[in-house]
Amino acid sequence: MSGLRRTATILFALAACGGPSRPGAINNLAFDGGPGVDTFSRPEAIPVPDRMPSCGGTAVSLTRRDAEVLFVVDRSGSMVETTLGGRSKWNSLLETFRNVLPALQTDLTMGLLVFPKVLRPSPTGDPLPPSEVCDVLRTLDVEPGRSTAAAIMAQLGRALPAGATPTNTALEAAADYYRRTPDRVGARYLVLATDGGPNCNGALENATCRCSAQPEATLCRSMSNIYARHNCLDDARTVATVASLRAMGIETFVLGLPGTETLVDVLDRMAEAGGRARATSPRYLAATSYPDLVREFQNLTSGLIECRFRLTMAPPDPTLVDVRLGGQSLIHDTGRRDGWDWSDDTHEEILFFGQTCDTLRASSGGTRLVAAFGCPAPTPP
Repeated sequence: MSGLRRTATILFALAACGGPSRPGAINNLAFDGGPGVDTFSRPEAIPVPDRMPSCGGTAVSLTRRDAEVLFVVDRSGSMVETTLGGRSKWNSLLETFRNVLPALQTDLTMGLLVFPKVLRPSPTGDPLPPSEVCDVLRTLDVEPGRSTAAAIMAQLGRALPAGATPTNTALEAAADYYRRTPDRVGARYLVLATDGGPNCNGALENATCRCSAQPEATLCRSMSNIYARHNCLDDARTVATVASLRAMGIETFVLGLPGTETLVDVLDRMAEAGGRARATSPRYLAATSYPDLVREFQNLTSGLIECRFRLTMAPPDPTLVDVRLGGQSLIHDTGRRDGWDWSDDTHEEILFFGQTCDTLRASSGGTRLVAAFGCPAPTPP
């Protein structure tokens, strides 16, 4: 999120909230808070017998479902901070993308939206208006497609950290894209990478709002600060937009970089609304170090490819389905910690979680994954 003050150097200084080690304002502008074998090849189904003699159920094969992911990336001014082992947050994120995306691009449809949009220098040296420091490109930087890693990295390479954190506007732009574009590949996800909370809602009352950065008295309460309203935390509207995306079938992962520590409650609510929250707080994917960032990013992206499967037909009774890997029944865990669960009420798609997902990914070449209809599944102890 961004704390903004009137300054001629605004192009370089809006950014996200932070903890005690955060630097102070620069020229009166605060930083904002703002390996296993792929056994279950796509799209072929795994051949299985028609009957499962152990319980009399019909066996149905599963096929890996294609997935599309839109990376919505915060490039606000605070991303320039060097809080990840001597690297700036921005360079750490770019390095993670550079190392991970090429291996995913043939299996995962990927797109990009960076926010806020690239800012123009002030021709007079005066502060840019809030409408510009909070502006978002209403079209995607890279539309989702296969083999888009190079295009995504090229766009990120041109987007230097600057500006505030208009997260809600960026998510609304993503929602507009999804409304215009039908589901072409199957499962659709959004990954929001940010180092703070959302702001840039000029309709909020700065005298009483929760401020998105410190010092609150200067950034939100000062009558002389033209950015005061825009420094308010825009949490309610942003959580609602994430929830509306989920209602459209797009689940959101919230990946939080250093700077989110003082807004855990806000990012937790965003993660919960997005349908991809952890079981305990922080419920968002918190990366407090560079290894954390790499691990969280690799886990979430590889999981989109390898742990979502579609049935060849819906079961007559979804309460009597036993998913088996190599003949062994897997736990049906509606808590989504370790096992499998239905992705939605159509009961045509299964998600795998935790160690079960890891086991699935590491399975050897001839292992069969089937769903036995008419058979009860084991549940967590």
